[in-house]
Amino acid sequence: MACPKECQTTMLWQHHHQPSAPSTNRLALDWLRHNVPQGPVLFTTDHQTEGRGQRNRRWSSEAGRDVCMSLAMPVQPDWRPSTLNMCVSLAVRDALTQHLPPSQSNGAVMVKWPNDILVWHGGEHRKAAGILVENVWRGSQWAVAVIGIGVNVNSNRLTRSYPAISLSEAWNVEFNPESITMGIVEHVIQQLQSSTEDVDLRYHDVLFGLNENRTFVVHERTWQGIFKGVNREGRGRFAWLPQPEMANQPPAEWLDSSEVQWCW
Repeated sequence: MACPKECQTTMLWQHHHQPSAPSTNRLALDWLRHNVPQGPVLFTTDHQTEGRGQRNRRWSSEAGRDVCMSLAMPVQPDWRPSTLNMCVSLAVRDALTQHLPPSQSNGAVMVKWPNDILVWHGGEHRKAAGILVENVWRGSQWAVAVIGIGVNVNSNRLTRSYPAISLSEAWNVEFNPESITMGIVEHVIQQLQSSTEDVDLRYHDVLFGLNENRTFVVHERTWQGIFKGVNREGRGRFAWLPQPEMANQPPAEWLDSSEVQWCW
């Protein structure tokens, strides 16, 4: 039976595309209510109208100018959610470094815990891509990981208050969003099919802000501390600096990413 018009199949993955959609994660989750994937299934749109990021924040994109994609991956027996996050973050970062101009080193693209991708521009790192993983369960079994990825490719970001940037603004080149998407898909699939033995070491090699004195908001209070790294369960470790003016005890040494907000 031939695929419907909105569906294409390659040797590695099935691809569903819609010109406009609320979000690609929603497309994927709706599809998964009636289908069981036998391999990777990619969902893309040119215009995402209700994109979401971490902590249910809005993820904005410009129609036809950015990457809006979700990859549904059947879960393998040896996967762990924290390792999956590290693998996907590394894969997206590696895919974007393929487009670095000769004037910049690989250190120009970093991962901000847990999974934002930052690009160097004008003396600072700014957010160029974000990842939102949502999991599908069949009874008590983790069955499918829906990996939503948004990349600022050709959109205008530098005029906004949040420290974001697009690849074209950072590197002065117009990119083809579809080409960026396919490169990311290839890297994600390859990364998830590879050994995860040293993924935490490779993840730490490209972590933004590691061992730097920075300001964080934890449970609605501002603290000075040093981000020391991430364990295999995906929790961040912090060394909190003495703050005599604060009567409260400092936050715990180990925290989930949902408990910590970075101050720029």
